[in-house]
Amino acid sequence: MTRIGDREREEAAARLSAHAAAGRLTVEELEERLERAQRAVYDTELAELERDLPGRREVTRRPAAAPWRPAWPVLPLALLVLGVAATIAVGHPVFPLFAGVFLLWRLRWASARF
Repeated sequence: MTRIGDREREEAAARLSAHAAAGRLTVEELEERLERAQRAVYDTELAELERDLPGRREVTRRPAAAPWRPAWPVLPLALLVLGVAATIAVGHPVFPLFAGVFLLWRLRWASARF
């Protein structure tokens, strides 16, 4: 079920009004369905209102969005560059370079698995 907003309720009301204008709904049925459309919270509730009418709107399920991940891990790369620069400044340039490369390799490997 997907929650709906005012736009979807207004679109459903317009479709119901068009069906009433075509003679498919009586005035009483239209009023009842319009009230239910205004109270609707989920898209399945709107679909139920138009289930017996031609050209009904089918409820489509959208796939869940994948979590956002940056294309390249910018923060670890920046920390690596700062670490290498700091250790070169104090005279120990080897350890952070290998540690940073290992971290970047692990991040790329972990993101490639999923």
